[in-house]
Amino acid sequence: MKSYNIPRRSWLISITYLLISSTAWVVQAGNRQEYQYRDEAIENKLICAGKLADYAACQCDPSAGDYSCINAQFVDANVFLDISTNYKYIKSVTFHGNNFQDLTSTPLFGSDSQNSLIKLNLSANYIVNLNSNALRNMPNLQVLDISNNEIVFRPRDVDFLTHTPHLTQLYMRRAFTVTMNRTQQFDLMLEMFRQAKLEYLQVLDLSYNFIHNVPFEIGCPFPALQTLDLRQNFLKNFIVNETCIKDVKTINLSRNQFYVIPDDFRALANKAQPETFLLRNQFYCDCNSKDFITWLRSTKSVREKNSLVCDRASPKMYIGARIAEVPLNKLTCDEPLFTSHAYSNFANFLILAFCLVQIF
Repeated sequence: MKSYNIPRRSWLISITYLLISSTAWVVQAGNRQEYQYRDEAIENKLICAGKLADYAACQCDPSAGDYSCINAQFVDANVFLDISTNYKYIKSVTFHGNNFQDLTSTPLFGSDSQNSLIKLNLSANYIVNLNSNALRNMPNLQVLDISNNEIVFRPRDVDFLTHTPHLTQLYMRRAFTVTMNRTQQFDLMLEMFRQAKLEYLQVLDLSYNFIHNVPFEIGCPFPALQTLDLRQNFLKNFIVNETCIKDVKTINLSRNQFYVIPDDFRALANKAQPETFLLRNQFYCDCNSKDFITWLRSTKSVREKNSLVCDRASPKMYIGARIAEVPLNKLTCDEPLFTSHAYSNFANFLILAFCLVQIF
């Protein structure tokens, strides 16, 4: 019977491979254990003190002054007191995805002044009523986010922002969804802005708010304003006090209802700084569009103007064509570009519903 012997060299290679593999497994196992210990140490470091320790959705980092409770489903806004009771250094607080409805009628963090608090995120908490004293004792707050709520402005709460004179960024994206008494609501909002005297505010976000008309004095309470975000509203025009926006660097009017660019808006934009406006809208291009297309090609006030396209066109062959390139002499009025009012409103509702789903 013929026998086969493994050559010595092959045998040595096999043994060496097994030793290397075993060593690698031991090293990997050690690394996994080290990572597990490290993760546990990090988690233990971020466990909150007091009542918040019972909620896995809450994390507290006292060394950084950073405290957050995301999707904890709190209903009592007095929970903020638990932070000020257990911690002295408070720099950033985020409570997102809760169900407060009403902010407290007394200061959120109690009677002690929170001088180190810079950022407060109260987004997506189903807040309806702000309450005028809620932000008291936050004199150095710079960033406030009250987006994705259901705020209803009340006359007694117009001094809500008077306690935070050093705000530089105010985010109110989809902050109010009530569709009744819109004019009264925006009047109260503007009065709140006036009383606040936010001389340092640079960013104001009012996107996704069902706005049909912007208050004429919208920019006037903010002498340092640099960015005004009005994306995804129902604006067909933008008529404001031009002296109050002359130093604003970015006004975002994208995804509104600018099917054409009205004459009065063009006159306003001509006095703005170069590349101030973002205007990505569903523009209609036909024989009646030549004036606004000619202006758009010549103006310096619209950023990214060379990338704007015809969403509808007559003739249809120019749908999707760049407005900067579409031949004016070939545009006709043979195709009806404007649908019925009822259909248009329904389509707008569907588009807005889709966008709101994307937010959440």
